[in-house]
Amino acid sequence: MVNNTDLLIVGAGASGLWAACAAGRAGLRCLLLERRHRPGLKLLLCGNNRCNISHIGSAAELQAAYGEPVGSFLAPALRQLPPAALREAFAALGLPSKILKDRIYPSSEKADDVLHCFTDQLRDLEVPLLLNCPAQKIIQSSSEGFELQCGKLHFQTRYLLLATGGVSYPKTGSVGDGQRLAGELRHHLEPYRPGLAGIEVGDAWLRPRADRIEAAIPSVRLKLSSQGREIATTDGNLLADRICVRGSAVFDATRIIARRQLLTFDLAVDIFPEQTPAALAQALSRAWQKTRQPAATLNALGIEHALAQPLAEKLACYFTGSPSWLELAQALKDISISVTGIRPLKEAIVTVGGVSLADIDPETMQSRLQPGLFFAGEVMDIDGPTGGYNLQAAFSTAELAVRAICRQLSPSIGSKPSPERRQKSSQSIDKKRSWGKDFWKNRPR
Repeated sequence: MVNNTDLLIVGAGASGLWAACAAGRAGLRCLLLERRHRPGLKLLLCGNNRCNISHIGSAAELQAAYGEPVGSFLAPALRQLPPAALREAFAALGLPSKILKDRIYPSSEKADDVLHCFTDQLRDLEVPLLLNCPAQKIIQSSSEGFELQCGKLHFQTRYLLLATGGVSYPKTGSVGDGQRLAGELRHHLEPYRPGLAGIEVGDAWLRPRADRIEAAIPSVRLKLSSQGREIATTDGNLLADRICVRGSAVFDATRIIARRQLLTFDLAVDIFPEQTPAALAQALSRAWQKTRQPAATLNALGIEHALAQPLAEKLACYFTGSPSWLELAQALKDISISVTGIRPLKEAIVTVGGVSLADIDPETMQSRLQPGLFFAGEVMDIDGPTGGYNLQAAFSTAELAVRAICRQLSPSIGSKPSPERRQKSSQSIDKKRSWGKDFWKNRPR
C-alpha cells in the first residue's frame, strides 16, 4: 500500500492531467491514475484532433455562454484561470496558441502537442502516472484521508481528486468510475443525457445523395422551440450525412435540449442567417436569371449540389409559374426540421449530468459531504457549448481544486512568498521529486 501521498488524482484526461501538473509544480506528493493504457485519449479527439483548448473572452463572457446553473457554478474557477491566463500558462510551457474564429487552438493545430505538453511536464516534475489502473472502491479512512482500491493496488491518500470525465466515448476510458465512486459516498448523481450530439431527421433534403458521405452548410441558425415558445437560437455550421445532422449549430441545440430536459420540441433552420429576406430575394432573382434551374439557383447561392437538388424539390412550389422570390427567401430562412431522435450518449461530445453541483463547493471544488474529496471536469454536472468551453471548464476547475488543496496543506500558499518561504518551497519540491523518482523502489515484486 502506498501511504504517503498528499493527493491522488483519478483520471488522466484533460482535468486530471492539468491537476497533476499543477500539483507537481506546487511540490505536492501526487499520484495520477488512469484506467486505460495511455493518458488523454479523449483529449486527442477534441476539435477534430486539433484540440480546441478554449474560447476567447473574459471570465464573465464565458460564464454567460455556459448558461445557468453551470455558469454561476464555474464563475470562481473561471476567475482563477480565464482563457487569457490559460494561454499564458501553455505558452510558458512551450505550447503557443492561436485564435481561429474566436476559438483557441495550439499553434500547430495538433492535439498530440497538447498531450505531449502535459506528459513532458509529468516527466520533468517526476509525477508518477499509473496506467491500466481502474479505480474500484473508495473507503473513507478511519484516520484522515481515503483508501482507494484498484485491484491488487491499494492507495492511502490525504486528498482525493476525481477527474474521470463523463460517460460518452467510453472507449477512451470515460465509463463513469468517478460518478460511481461519488455515489457510493452518498453524492447525488444527476441523470445522464447526451450533450453536443447529432440529431436524426426525417427530411429527405438533409440526406445527401448515396455517392456523398457528407454535405455541409457553412453557416446556419437553428431555432429551438417548445410548446409554441422559442427557447433559444444557435449559430454555426451544419453537416448532413446518411444517418444524422451534426455541426456546431446542431450540437449546441442538443446541449440545450438535454440541459432543459425537453421532452417535446421543434427545430427550424435558417440557411441564410446573414441575409435579410429582402436581400436574399434579390440574390435569388439574380441567380435565377442566369440559371433558370431551381437546384442550380440554390447552388449559385452557396448550397452544395448534394443538398441543393433535394431542397429544390422540397421547395418546388415556389419556382412554378412566376416565382415569388420574397416568399422563397422567407421559406429558406424558416425551414422546419422533422426530428426523429438524438444520437446516443456514447457518441455525444459531452455528458450532461453527473455529480450534482449542490454537493460541491464552487469556491474550492471540494465535496460538501466528504472533506478532502475534490472534483474537476466533466465528472460533475457541468457542460458548455461547442468551441473550447468544455476544455476550459476542465482546466479551470482542476486549477481551482489544486489551489484549494494547497491552501489546506499550507495556508500561506497564495500570498507573496518571503525568501525563506521560497527556500522551503524549493526544498519541498525537491523532496517531492525525490519521492516521485523513488516511487517504485521497495515496491513488492
